[in-house]
Amino acid sequence: MGVSHEPLVDGFGRTVRDLRISVTDRCNFRCTYCMPAEGMQWLPRSEVLTFEEIERLARLFVERFGVDGIRLTGGEPTMRAHLPVLVGKLAAIRRPDGRRPDLALTTNGSALRHLAHELRDAGLARVNISLDTLRRDRFLQMTRRDELDRVLDGIEAAKEAGFAPVKLNTVVQRGVNDDE
Repeated sequence: MGVSHEPLVDGFGRTVRDLRISVTDRCNFRCTYCMPAEGMQWLPRSEVLTFEEIERLARLFVERFGVDGIRLTGGEPTMRAHLPVLVGKLAAIRRPDGRRPDLALTTNGSALRHLAHELRDAGLARVNISLDTLRRDRFLQMTRRDELDRVLDGIEAAKEAGFAPVKLNTVVQRGVNDDE
């Protein structure tokens, strides 16, 4: 017999349907709107949830509260070692009605060339890739990293792995990238 679920309702009376899980605080970019160029104090590894703890929490939210979407975020989630293992654990979770929750990843895309097929094979359903500009000089200015080619290649790798659609997220900033 499956676990019955009760809706999870926020303070505004809205039913919570999606669970965002930050799998790491680390990131390989230093986007100007997100992180300082230097001096970040990272969480000690012992303070970051284990895959088993993340799986247990996700299972609770899916089975007890009927959450039907799980989004993996960070920092940059692809910085978390063995991420496809976690994806496999989460992909095995089922709602009380037997359906699988929608499992998605938000990423900067820079590591997708190496991970996209493995993540897809592990059960990841969707990817959202953050890309704030297509101009190399502006990308370097905004991310403090010269990684535009890797991100564009990561987008191609996601498409090759069978993610469809591949969605792009953009932070539009007045006077910075609002002309693109």
